[in-house]
Amino acid sequence: MLSVEAIAAFIEKIHLFIGLDEDGLFNIAEHFEEKSFGKDDLILNAVEQSENFYIIYSGKVEIVQEEKGQKSAVFVAGDYFGEEALLQDEKSHAEVKAKTEAILLVLPASFIGQDSAQIEFLRERLDVFITCRSLSKTLHFDWVNENEVIYFLVRKHQILFWRRLPLPVTLLLGGPATAFWGMWVGAIIPLIAGVLAFLAGLVWLAWDWLDWQNDYYIVTSQRVIWLEKVIGLYDSRQEAYMSEITSVSVETDAIVQSFFDYGHVNVRTIFGGIDLKYISCPQQAHQLIEELWQRSKSEEKQKAKDKLHQAIKDQIEASKEIVEKKRMPPSLAETQPQEPLPSRILEKKKKKQSHLFTLRFQEGRDITYRKHIVILIRNAGIPAMITLFSFGYIAYQLYQIFLLQSDTARSISFIALLAVASILSFGWTIYQYVDWTNDIFKVTRDKIYDIDRKPFGEVQSRSAPLENIESTEYKRRGLLSVFFNYGTVYVHIGAEEFEFENVLDPASVQQDINRRYMTEHEKKKEAQAKKERDDMIKWLVAYHESTDQFDEMMLRLKEQEEAEEGGEAKG
Repeated sequence: MLSVEAIAAFIEKIHLFIGLDEDGLFNIAEHFEEKSFGKDDLILNAVEQSENFYIIYSGKVEIVQEEKGQKSAVFVAGDYFGEEALLQDEKSHAEVKAKTEAILLVLPASFIGQDSAQIEFLRERLDVFITCRSLSKTLHFDWVNENEVIYFLVRKHQILFWRRLPLPVTLLLGGPATAFWGMWVGAIIPLIAGVLAFLAGLVWLAWDWLDWQNDYYIVTSQRVIWLEKVIGLYDSRQEAYMSEITSVSVETDAIVQSFFDYGHVNVRTIFGGIDLKYISCPQQAHQLIEELWQRSKSEEKQKAKDKLHQAIKDQIEASKEIVEKKRMPPSLAETQPQEPLPSRILEKKKKKQSHLFTLRFQEGRDITYRKHIVILIRNAGIPAMITLFSFGYIAYQLYQIFLLQSDTARSISFIALLAVASILSFGWTIYQYVDWTNDIFKVTRDKIYDIDRKPFGEVQSRSAPLENIESTEYKRRGLLSVFFNYGTVYVHIGAEEFEFENVLDPASVQQDINRRYMTEHEKKKEAQAKKERDDMIKWLVAYHESTDQFDEMMLRLKEQEEAEEGGEAKG
C-alpha cells in the first residue's frame, strides 16, 4: 500500500494541485484510496456517471467516447478522469477501461461531498481544464496523431473580441437612428445610409465573432500548437514539440491582464519557439506545459535507463557464450528470377507517366512536391485556350475552303498566320508546363531541397540538413488557396528561409517535414546515446577486469609479505 507521503509527493507535481499548501496537500492525500486493475478491466461504463474522482498512479487507461472530437485517448500516470463527481453540471458519456495493469488513486464520494477548502480548491482548478475538455469534444482535428491526447484547448481571450466591438456596435446603433431620422424628415439618402450602416455593422460583428472563434491554442501530450484562421483569407498552424522545449515562461504584468485572467505564454525550443499571446488562464496553461514537458523528459530518461540495462545485459550474455554466425540463406532478391528487360522498361515508363500531373509523389524515402495545379492553370490556361480556339478555328476554315468551297472562308495567308500564332501559343503552353514540372520541393531522409529550373535555363537549387531546422509554419492566403487547399510552408533555418510555395495541403507537407526532422533528430540522439552507453559499458568492463587484476595483485603481495615475515621469523 502507498503511504500518505508517497501520494502527497505524487499529486503535488500534477497541475491541479499546484498552489495547494502543504497541510491541504496531506489532508487530501489521506483520503485517496488505492485500487488496482488488470488489463482490459472496465473501470467506468458510458451510462453511469462517476461518483469518484480518479488519478492514474501507474499504468495506462483508455477513454472511449462518442463525441465529435477525439474518439479515443490513452491516459498515463498523472492524468485524471471522473471529474463529473466534483462538478455537478459536468456530464460524461465515456467508457473507461484499463489498457494495461494500472494502479489508480480514488478520491471517494464520501470525501467529495464534504464542504472542505481542498475540494473547493480542486473544483476551481478543474473548471478551467474541464472547459478545455468540453471544447475538445466538439472539435475534430485531422492532424492529431492516434497516440496523441489533447489536454488544453482554448481560444484567444474574449477581450480581443470586445476590443473590436465599438465600431460595429456604433454602426448597429447609429444606422437605425439615421434611418428613422431620414423617415422623419422625408429624406431618402439618410434612410438608405442608415439601413446600409446597420447591415454593415451586423456583417462586421458576425465576421469579428467568427474570426475570434477560429483561433485556437492547443496543448497535447506531444506538442504545443497555435491555429490561426481568417475565413476565406488566411490559415496557419505553428507548433513546438514537447521533447524539444528548453524553457516555458508566462507574462501577466499588466493590471488589466491580471484582472481579466489573460496573458502571454512563451514556449522556447532548441529550434525556435511559439508565443501563445492573449491566452486565457495563462498560469494554468504554463503549469500544464511544464508538467507535460517534465513528463516527456522523465520518459526519455526512463527509456535511456532501460536501453542501458538491456545493453549491459546483452554484453554479459555475449561474454558468457560464443555464438557462431550462421550463414544467412540467399535473399529473395537473389533467388527470384529478374523480370525481362521489356517489362522493366514498361514499368519505368508507367512510373514516369504516373507523375505527369502528380502534386505529391514518393520514390523510395524521398517525397517530392509540386506547386498546385491551380498555379499551372493560372500560368498556362490562357495560352492553352488560345491554342485550342485557334486550332479549332483553323480546322473550321480549312473545312470551309476545301470541302464546302465557301466564299466566306478566310484567305490561306490569314490561316497560315493564325497557324503560326497557334504554334507559338502551343509552345508557350508547353513551356509553362515544363517550368511547372521543373519547380519542385523535396524532402529526403536527412535534407530538404528547393529546386527551380527554367526551360533552357540554369538550375537553381538550395538544400539544407533537416537537423538545422529551427521552426516550421504554413499559411494559406486568399479565397482560392482556402477553397483548393493550397498554401506555402515556411521552413526557418538560421538566417535562411525555405519556402515550399503553393503546395497542395500545406498542413500535410508541414507534418512530413516535422516527421522527418523528428525521425532524424531521434536517430542522432539515439546514436549519441548508444555511443555513451557503449563507452560506459567499456568502462564497466575495464573496471571489472581491473578489479580482478587488483585483487590478484593484492593477494600476491600479501603472500609475499607473509613469506618474508616467515623468513624473518626463522632467521
